[in-house]
Amino acid sequence: MPAAGSGRNPPLVAGVPGVLQALPVTDKTWPFPRAEALPVYAFVATDAVKARAVAAGAQLIDLGLGNPDRATPPAIVAQLHAAADIGKNHRYHPGRGLPALRQAICAWYQRRHHVSFDPDSETIVTMGAKEGISHLCLAMLDRGDHVVAPDPCYPIHKGAPLIAGAEVTSYAARADVEPAKAVADAIQRVHSAGGRTKLVIANYPQNPTGQVIEKAALKDLAVVVKDAGAFLLHDLAYADLDFNTRHAPSIFECGIDAEVVRSFAVEVFSMSKSYNMPGWRIAFMVGNPRMVGALAHIKTYMDYGTFMPLQYAAAWALENGDGIVDEIRDLYRSRATALVQGLRKAGWGDVPEPSGTMFVWTQLPPKLAQLSSLKATSELIESAHVALAPGTGFGDGGEGFVRFALIEDPPRIEEACARIGRYLRS
Repeated sequence: MPAAGSGRNPPLVAGVPGVLQALPVTDKTWPFPRAEALPVYAFVATDAVKARAVAAGAQLIDLGLGNPDRATPPAIVAQLHAAADIGKNHRYHPGRGLPALRQAICAWYQRRHHVSFDPDSETIVTMGAKEGISHLCLAMLDRGDHVVAPDPCYPIHKGAPLIAGAEVTSYAARADVEPAKAVADAIQRVHSAGGRTKLVIANYPQNPTGQVIEKAALKDLAVVVKDAGAFLLHDLAYADLDFNTRHAPSIFECGIDAEVVRSFAVEVFSMSKSYNMPGWRIAFMVGNPRMVGALAHIKTYMDYGTFMPLQYAAAWALENGDGIVDEIRDLYRSRATALVQGLRKAGWGDVPEPSGTMFVWTQLPPKLAQLSSLKATSELIESAHVALAPGTGFGDGGEGFVRFALIEDPPRIEEACARIGRYLRS
Protein backbone atom coordinates (compact mmCIF):
# COMPACT_ATOMS: atom_id res chain seq x y z
CA MET A 1 0.00 0.00 0.00
CA PRO A 2 1.41 3.44 -0.88
CA ALA A 3 2.51 5.68 1.95
CA ALA A 4 0.16 8.42 3.17
CA GLY A 5 0.36 11.45 0.93
CA SER A 6 1.76 9.58 -2.08
CA GLY A 7 0.05 9.43 -5.47
CA ARG A 8 -2.53 11.83 -6.92
CA ASN A 9 -5.12 11.60 -4.13
CA PRO A 10 -4.57 13.66 -0.95
CA PRO A 11 -4.84 11.75 2.33
CA LEU A 12 -7.74 12.00 4.74
CA VAL A 13 -7.36 14.22 7.79
CA ALA A 14 -6.70 11.95 10.78
CA GLY A 15 -9.78 11.39 12.89
CA VAL A 16 -12.11 13.37 10.59
CA PRO A 17 -14.01 10.97 8.33
CA GLY A 18 -14.40 12.12 4.74
CA VAL A 19 -12.37 15.33 5.12
CA LEU A 20 -9.34 15.62 2.86
CA GLN A 21 -6.05 17.10 3.95
CA ALA A 22 -5.01 19.97 1.68
CA LEU A 23 -1.92 19.40 -0.42
CA PRO A 24 0.91 21.72 0.62
CA VAL A 25 1.50 22.78 -3.00
CA THR A 26 -1.18 23.03 -5.70
CA ASP A 27 -0.64 20.52 -8.48
CA LYS A 28 0.68 22.64 -11.38
CA THR A 29 0.18 19.95 -13.98
CA TRP A 30 -3.56 20.58 -14.26
CA PRO A 31 -4.28 22.24 -17.65
CA PHE A 32 -6.41 25.39 -17.91
CA PRO A 33 -7.45 24.66 -21.51
CA ARG A 34 -9.70 27.62 -22.30
CA ALA A 35 -7.40 30.29 -20.88
CA GLU A 36 -4.31 28.64 -22.35
CA ALA A 37 -5.88 28.42 -25.82
CA LEU A 38 -6.32 32.19 -26.05
CA PRO A 39 -3.57 34.43 -27.45
CA VAL A 40 -2.45 37.51 -25.56
CA TYR A 41 -5.21 40.10 -25.75
CA ALA A 42 -4.57 42.86 -28.28
CA PHE A 43 -4.24 45.70 -25.79
CA VAL A 44 -2.18 43.78 -23.24
CA ALA A 45 0.66 43.05 -25.66
CA THR A 46 2.22 46.51 -25.30
CA ASP A 47 1.31 47.23 -21.66
CA ALA A 48 4.77 46.39 -20.32
CA VAL A 49 6.44 48.61 -22.92
CA LYS A 50 4.12 51.50 -22.05
CA ALA A 51 4.73 51.00 -18.34
CA ARG A 52 8.51 51.14 -18.83
CA ALA A 53 8.24 54.32 -20.92
CA VAL A 54 6.04 56.06 -18.36
CA ALA A 55 8.31 54.94 -15.50
CA ALA A 56 11.22 56.52 -17.36
CA GLY A 57 9.34 59.83 -17.48
CA ALA A 58 7.72 59.73 -20.92
CA GLN A 59 4.59 61.83 -21.43
CA LEU A 60 2.85 59.18 -23.49
CA ILE A 61 0.12 59.91 -26.03
CA ASP A 62 -1.87 56.68 -25.99
CA LEU A 63 -3.89 55.97 -29.14
CA GLY A 64 -4.09 52.24 -28.48
CA LEU A 65 -7.36 51.32 -26.78
CA GLY A 66 -10.60 52.52 -28.40
CA ASN A 67 -11.83 54.08 -25.17
CA PRO A 68 -13.97 57.20 -25.85
CA ASP A 69 -12.39 60.18 -24.15
CA ARG A 70 -15.48 62.36 -23.75
CA ALA A 71 -17.80 62.06 -20.78
CA THR A 72 -21.25 60.57 -21.27
CA PRO A 73 -23.58 63.43 -22.32
CA PRO A 74 -25.09 65.21 -19.29
CA ALA A 75 -28.67 64.59 -20.42
CA ILE A 76 -28.10 60.82 -20.25
CA VAL A 77 -26.32 61.08 -16.90
CA ALA A 78 -29.26 63.09 -15.52
CA GLN A 79 -31.57 60.18 -16.31
CA LEU A 80 -29.23 57.87 -14.39
CA HIS A 81 -29.28 60.16 -11.36
CA ALA A 82 -33.07 60.37 -11.38
CA ALA A 83 -33.50 56.60 -11.60
CA ALA A 84 -30.82 55.99 -8.97
CA ASP A 85 -32.77 58.07 -6.45
CA ILE A 86 -35.56 55.47 -6.53
CA GLY A 87 -34.81 52.75 -4.00
CA LYS A 88 -36.57 49.91 -5.76
CA ASN A 89 -34.23 50.37 -8.73
CA HIS A 90 -31.35 49.08 -6.60
CA ARG A 91 -32.61 45.51 -6.46
CA TYR A 92 -31.72 42.52 -8.61
CA HIS A 93 -33.36 42.47 -12.00
CA PRO A 94 -32.91 39.03 -13.53
CA GLY A 95 -34.22 38.48 -17.02
CA ARG A 96 -33.80 39.83 -20.52
CA GLY A 97 -33.55 43.47 -19.43
CA LEU A 98 -36.08 46.05 -18.28
CA PRO A 99 -39.26 46.14 -20.37
CA ALA A 100 -38.79 49.90 -20.86
CA LEU A 101 -35.36 49.34 -22.42
CA ARG A 102 -36.44 46.40 -24.57
CA GLN A 103 -39.35 48.46 -25.89
CA ALA A 104 -36.99 51.36 -26.62
CA ILE A 105 -34.70 48.96 -28.50
CA CYS A 106 -37.58 47.76 -30.67
CA ALA A 107 -38.69 51.34 -31.37
CA TRP A 108 -35.07 52.26 -32.26
CA TYR A 109 -34.92 49.44 -34.84
CA GLN A 110 -38.32 50.35 -36.25
CA ARG A 111 -37.38 54.01 -36.62
CA ARG A 112 -33.96 53.38 -38.15
CA HIS A 113 -34.24 50.14 -40.06
CA HIS A 114 -38.01 49.68 -40.51
CA VAL A 115 -38.06 46.24 -38.92
CA SER A 116 -40.11 45.06 -35.94
CA PHE A 117 -39.01 42.77 -33.12
CA ASP A 118 -40.87 41.16 -30.25
CA PRO A 119 -39.45 42.72 -27.07
CA ASP A 120 -40.11 39.52 -25.13
CA SER A 121 -38.76 36.78 -27.42
CA GLU A 122 -36.43 38.55 -29.87
CA THR A 123 -34.70 41.17 -27.72
CA ILE A 124 -32.22 40.91 -24.84
CA VAL A 125 -30.06 43.40 -22.93
CA THR A 126 -26.44 42.42 -22.27
CA MET A 127 -23.57 43.77 -20.17
CA GLY A 128 -21.76 45.14 -23.19
CA ALA A 129 -21.33 43.52 -26.59
CA LYS A 130 -18.39 41.35 -25.44
CA GLU A 131 -20.50 39.72 -22.73
CA GLY A 132 -23.40 39.09 -25.09
CA ILE A 133 -21.21 37.61 -27.82
CA SER A 134 -19.26 35.47 -25.35
CA HIS A 135 -22.30 34.05 -23.61
CA LEU A 136 -24.13 33.45 -26.90
CA CYS A 137 -21.15 31.38 -28.05
CA LEU A 138 -21.13 29.46 -24.76
CA ALA A 139 -24.87 28.83 -25.15
CA MET A 140 -24.77 27.51 -28.71
CA LEU A 141 -21.26 26.11 -29.34
CA ASP A 142 -19.27 23.12 -28.13
CA ARG A 143 -16.12 21.21 -28.98
CA GLY A 144 -16.21 20.01 -32.57
CA ASP A 145 -18.34 22.93 -33.79
CA HIS A 146 -16.98 25.17 -36.53
CA VAL A 147 -17.14 28.97 -36.59
CA VAL A 148 -16.10 31.29 -39.41
CA ALA A 149 -14.83 34.68 -38.21
CA PRO A 150 -13.02 37.65 -39.78
CA ASP A 151 -9.26 38.19 -39.77
CA PRO A 152 -8.24 40.75 -38.68
CA CYS A 153 -11.05 41.11 -36.16
CA TYR A 154 -12.07 42.60 -32.85
CA PRO A 155 -10.51 39.99 -30.52
CA ILE A 156 -13.78 38.71 -29.02
CA HIS A 157 -15.04 37.68 -32.47
CA LYS A 158 -12.44 34.93 -32.49
CA GLY A 159 -11.97 34.64 -28.73
CA ALA A 160 -15.59 33.90 -27.81
CA PRO A 161 -15.86 30.80 -30.03
CA LEU A 162 -12.47 29.60 -28.78
CA ILE A 163 -13.59 30.01 -25.17
CA ALA A 164 -16.66 27.93 -26.00
CA GLY A 165 -14.41 25.19 -27.37
CA ALA A 166 -15.23 25.62 -31.06
CA GLU A 167 -12.78 25.58 -33.95
CA VAL A 168 -12.38 28.91 -35.76
CA THR A 169 -11.68 29.29 -39.48
CA SER A 170 -10.78 32.81 -40.58
CA TYR A 171 -11.94 34.77 -43.60
CA ALA A 172 -10.05 37.73 -45.01
CA ALA A 173 -11.45 41.09 -43.85
CA ARG A 174 -9.76 43.28 -46.44
CA ALA A 175 -11.02 46.00 -48.75
CA ASP A 176 -9.79 44.10 -51.83
CA VAL A 177 -11.89 40.98 -51.08
CA GLU A 178 -15.69 40.87 -51.38
CA PRO A 179 -17.08 39.86 -47.95
CA ALA A 180 -19.44 37.23 -49.38
CA LYS A 181 -16.64 35.58 -51.35
CA ALA A 182 -14.32 35.62 -48.34
CA VAL A 183 -16.99 33.97 -46.16
CA ALA A 184 -17.89 31.45 -48.88
CA ASP A 185 -14.24 30.45 -49.29
CA ALA A 186 -13.87 29.93 -45.52
CA ILE A 187 -17.05 27.84 -45.35
CA GLN A 188 -15.74 25.74 -48.25
CA ARG A 189 -12.46 25.14 -46.40
CA VAL A 190 -14.42 23.88 -43.40
CA HIS A 191 -16.48 21.61 -45.67
CA SER A 192 -13.39 20.28 -47.48
CA ALA A 193 -11.90 19.31 -44.11
CA GLY A 194 -15.01 17.29 -43.28
CA GLY A 195 -16.74 19.85 -41.08
CA ARG A 196 -19.85 21.98 -41.27
CA THR A 197 -20.01 25.66 -40.33
CA LYS A 198 -22.41 26.32 -37.46
CA LEU A 199 -21.88 30.07 -36.95
CA VAL A 200 -20.53 32.95 -39.03
CA ILE A 201 -19.50 36.19 -37.31
CA ALA A 202 -19.44 39.47 -39.22
CA ASN A 203 -18.82 43.07 -38.15
CA TYR A 204 -19.59 46.15 -40.28
CA PRO A 205 -18.42 48.86 -39.95
CA GLN A 206 -15.42 46.71 -39.14
CA ASN A 207 -13.02 47.00 -36.24
CA PRO A 208 -10.06 47.29 -36.71
CA THR A 209 -9.97 48.04 -40.45
CA GLY A 210 -12.70 50.71 -40.63
CA GLN A 211 -14.19 48.89 -43.62
CA VAL A 212 -17.89 49.60 -44.27
CA ILE A 213 -20.38 47.59 -46.30
CA GLU A 214 -23.26 48.48 -48.60
CA LYS A 215 -26.63 46.75 -48.39
CA ALA A 216 -26.08 44.74 -51.57
CA ALA A 217 -22.80 43.29 -50.30
CA LEU A 218 -24.36 42.58 -46.89
CA LYS A 219 -27.20 40.76 -48.66
CA ASP A 220 -24.71 38.62 -50.60
CA LEU A 221 -22.97 37.69 -47.34
CA ALA A 222 -26.26 36.79 -45.67
CA VAL A 223 -27.26 34.59 -48.61
CA VAL A 224 -23.97 32.68 -48.37
CA VAL A 225 -24.56 32.02 -44.66
CA LYS A 226 -28.21 31.01 -45.17
CA ASP A 227 -27.37 28.66 -48.03
CA ALA A 228 -24.70 26.99 -45.87
CA GLY A 229 -27.30 26.27 -43.17
CA ALA A 230 -25.31 28.28 -40.62
CA PHE A 231 -26.30 30.88 -38.04
CA LEU A 232 -25.10 34.47 -38.38
CA LEU A 233 -24.00 36.93 -35.69
CA HIS A 234 -23.59 40.49 -36.97
CA ASP A 235 -21.85 43.01 -34.70
CA LEU A 236 -23.25 46.49 -35.43
CA ALA A 237 -21.30 48.28 -32.68
CA TYR A 238 -20.38 51.15 -35.03
CA ALA A 239 -23.85 51.62 -36.50
CA ASP A 240 -23.60 55.39 -36.18
CA LEU A 241 -19.99 55.68 -37.32
CA ASP A 242 -20.37 54.94 -41.03
CA PHE A 243 -19.06 58.18 -42.53
CA ASN A 244 -20.72 57.52 -45.91
CA THR A 245 -24.29 57.10 -44.67
CA ARG A 246 -26.27 58.28 -41.64
CA HIS A 247 -26.75 54.72 -40.37
CA ALA A 248 -24.72 51.66 -41.29
CA PRO A 249 -27.00 48.98 -42.73
CA SER A 250 -28.50 46.40 -40.41
CA ILE A 251 -28.48 42.75 -41.42
CA PHE A 252 -32.28 42.94 -41.13
CA GLU A 253 -32.57 45.53 -43.90
CA CYS A 254 -30.02 44.11 -46.32
CA GLY A 255 -32.53 43.29 -49.04
CA ILE A 256 -33.67 39.88 -47.81
CA ASP A 257 -37.07 39.71 -46.12
CA ALA A 258 -36.53 40.37 -42.41
CA GLU A 259 -38.56 37.27 -41.52
CA VAL A 260 -36.07 35.13 -43.43
CA VAL A 261 -33.06 36.83 -41.83
CA ARG A 262 -34.41 36.37 -38.31
CA SER A 263 -34.69 32.63 -39.00
CA PHE A 264 -30.89 32.34 -38.80
CA ALA A 265 -29.39 35.63 -37.58
CA VAL A 266 -28.97 37.96 -34.63
CA GLU A 267 -27.43 41.42 -34.42
CA VAL A 268 -25.68 43.06 -31.46
CA PHE A 269 -25.35 46.79 -30.80
CA SER A 270 -23.40 48.53 -28.04
CA MET A 271 -24.19 51.89 -26.45
CA SER A 272 -20.46 52.48 -25.85
CA LYS A 273 -19.39 54.34 -28.97
CA SER A 274 -22.55 55.98 -30.34
CA TYR A 275 -23.54 57.50 -26.99
CA ASN A 276 -20.14 57.75 -25.21
CA MET A 277 -21.22 55.14 -22.65
CA PRO A 278 -18.31 52.64 -22.62
CA GLY A 279 -18.09 52.12 -18.86
CA TRP A 280 -21.85 51.65 -18.50
CA ARG A 281 -21.68 48.18 -20.10
CA ILE A 282 -24.99 48.34 -21.93
CA ALA A 283 -25.62 46.53 -25.20
CA PHE A 284 -28.41 44.51 -26.74
CA MET A 285 -29.06 41.69 -29.17
CA VAL A 286 -32.06 41.18 -31.43
CA GLY A 287 -33.21 38.58 -33.90
CA ASN A 288 -33.53 34.81 -34.00
CA PRO A 289 -35.70 33.74 -31.02
CA ARG A 290 -33.82 30.49 -30.47
CA MET A 291 -30.44 32.23 -30.29
CA VAL A 292 -31.81 35.02 -28.09
CA GLY A 293 -33.55 32.46 -25.89
CA ALA A 294 -30.38 30.39 -25.51
CA LEU A 295 -28.47 33.50 -24.46
CA ALA A 296 -31.23 34.45 -22.00
CA HIS A 297 -31.20 30.95 -20.52
CA ILE A 298 -27.45 30.82 -19.94
CA LYS A 299 -27.48 34.35 -18.49
CA THR A 300 -29.90 33.19 -15.78
CA TYR A 301 -26.91 31.23 -14.45
CA MET A 302 -24.31 33.92 -15.11
CA ASP A 303 -25.68 37.26 -13.90
CA TYR A 304 -28.59 39.28 -12.56
CA GLY A 305 -28.56 41.93 -15.25
CA THR A 306 -27.23 45.47 -15.44
CA PHE A 307 -28.02 48.02 -12.71
CA MET A 308 -31.57 49.22 -13.41
CA PRO A 309 -30.82 52.99 -13.41
CA LEU A 310 -28.28 52.39 -16.17
CA GLN A 311 -30.94 50.64 -18.21
CA TYR A 312 -33.48 53.45 -17.74
CA ALA A 313 -30.88 55.99 -18.86
CA ALA A 314 -30.01 53.84 -21.89
CA ALA A 315 -33.69 53.66 -22.84
CA TRP A 316 -33.90 57.47 -22.70
CA ALA A 317 -30.78 57.74 -24.90
CA LEU A 318 -32.21 55.44 -27.56
CA GLU A 319 -35.45 57.43 -27.63
CA ASN A 320 -34.00 60.95 -27.45
CA GLY A 321 -30.32 60.83 -28.39
CA ASP A 322 -30.24 61.18 -32.18
CA GLY A 323 -28.74 64.67 -31.95
CA ILE A 324 -26.08 63.45 -29.51
CA VAL A 325 -25.09 60.70 -31.92
CA ASP A 326 -24.71 63.15 -34.81
CA GLU A 327 -22.22 65.21 -32.82
CA ILE A 328 -20.18 62.16 -31.86
CA ARG A 329 -20.08 60.94 -35.47
CA ASP A 330 -18.83 64.32 -36.69
CA LEU A 331 -16.19 64.33 -33.94
CA TYR A 332 -14.68 61.02 -35.02
CA ARG A 333 -14.79 61.91 -38.68
CA SER A 334 -12.89 65.16 -38.02
CA ARG A 335 -10.33 63.36 -35.89
CA ALA A 336 -9.83 60.74 -38.60
CA THR A 337 -9.10 63.47 -41.15
CA ALA A 338 -6.65 65.18 -38.77
CA LEU A 339 -4.79 61.95 -38.06
CA VAL A 340 -4.55 60.85 -41.68
CA GLN A 341 -3.29 64.25 -42.80
CA GLY A 342 -0.85 64.39 -39.89
CA LEU A 343 0.59 60.94 -40.60
CA ARG A 344 1.03 61.73 -44.29
CA LYS A 345 2.81 64.97 -43.40
CA ALA A 346 5.00 63.06 -40.92
CA GLY A 347 6.26 60.82 -43.72
CA TRP A 348 4.25 57.71 -42.83
CA GLY A 349 3.11 57.20 -46.41
CA ASP A 350 -0.24 56.95 -48.16
CA VAL A 351 -2.52 56.42 -45.15
CA PRO A 352 -6.09 55.60 -46.23
CA GLU A 353 -8.82 57.65 -44.60
CA PRO A 354 -11.30 55.32 -42.87
CA SER A 355 -14.89 55.03 -44.07
CA GLY A 356 -16.18 54.40 -40.57
CA THR A 357 -15.53 53.46 -36.92
CA MET A 358 -13.27 55.38 -34.53
CA PHE A 359 -9.99 53.97 -35.82
CA VAL A 360 -7.38 54.45 -38.52
CA TRP A 361 -5.92 51.18 -39.83
CA THR A 362 -2.77 51.48 -41.88
CA GLN A 363 0.27 49.59 -43.07
CA LEU A 364 3.58 50.25 -41.40
CA PRO A 365 5.64 53.04 -42.99
CA PRO A 366 8.67 52.06 -45.13
CA LYS A 367 11.10 52.85 -42.27
CA LEU A 368 9.40 50.24 -40.06
CA ALA A 369 8.26 47.77 -42.72
CA GLN A 370 11.04 45.30 -41.88
CA LEU A 371 9.75 44.99 -38.32
CA SER A 372 6.81 42.99 -36.97
CA SER A 373 3.79 45.08 -36.05
CA LEU A 374 4.44 44.39 -32.34
CA LYS A 375 8.10 45.43 -32.60
CA ALA A 376 7.15 48.54 -34.58
CA THR A 377 4.59 49.65 -31.99
CA SER A 378 7.13 49.03 -29.24
CA GLU A 379 9.63 51.23 -31.10
CA LEU A 380 7.07 54.03 -31.40
CA ILE A 381 6.22 53.81 -27.70
CA GLU A 382 9.85 53.84 -26.60
CA SER A 383 11.25 56.36 -29.10
CA ALA A 384 8.32 58.58 -30.14
CA HIS A 385 6.26 58.19 -26.94
CA VAL A 386 3.13 57.44 -28.98
CA ALA A 387 1.22 54.24 -28.26
CA LEU A 388 -0.96 52.41 -30.77
CA ALA A 389 -2.22 48.86 -31.24
CA PRO A 390 -0.20 46.26 -33.17
CA GLY A 391 -2.09 44.72 -36.06
CA THR A 392 -1.31 41.18 -34.94
CA GLY A 393 -3.37 41.84 -31.82
CA PHE A 394 -6.37 41.45 -34.15
CA GLY A 395 -5.23 38.26 -35.89
CA ASP A 396 -2.53 36.97 -38.22
CA GLY A 397 -4.01 39.06 -41.03
CA GLY A 398 -2.98 42.17 -39.12
CA GLU A 399 0.75 41.60 -39.51
CA GLY A 400 2.34 44.62 -41.12
CA PHE A 401 -0.46 46.93 -39.90
CA VAL A 402 -1.21 49.10 -36.87
CA ARG A 403 -4.40 50.65 -35.53
CA PHE A 404 -4.75 54.18 -34.20
CA ALA A 405 -7.73 54.96 -31.94
CA LEU A 406 -9.31 58.39 -32.46
CA ILE A 407 -9.46 59.26 -28.77
CA GLU A 408 -7.68 62.63 -28.76
CA ASP A 409 -8.61 66.03 -30.14
CA PRO A 410 -6.71 67.53 -33.13
CA PRO A 411 -4.04 69.38 -31.07
CA ARG A 412 -2.95 66.14 -29.38
CA ILE A 413 -3.26 64.25 -32.66
CA GLU A 414 -0.98 66.84 -34.31
CA GLU A 415 1.53 66.46 -31.47
CA ALA A 416 1.46 62.67 -31.84
CA CYS A 417 2.08 62.95 -35.57
CA ALA A 418 4.91 65.47 -35.00
CA ARG A 419 6.58 63.02 -32.61
CA ILE A 420 6.22 60.20 -35.12
CA GLY A 421 7.62 62.44 -37.87
CA ARG A 422 10.70 63.30 -35.81
CA TYR A 423 11.24 59.61 -35.11
CA LEU A 424 10.87 58.60 -38.77
CA ARG A 425 13.36 61.30 -39.83
CA SER A 426 15.89 60.42 -37.15
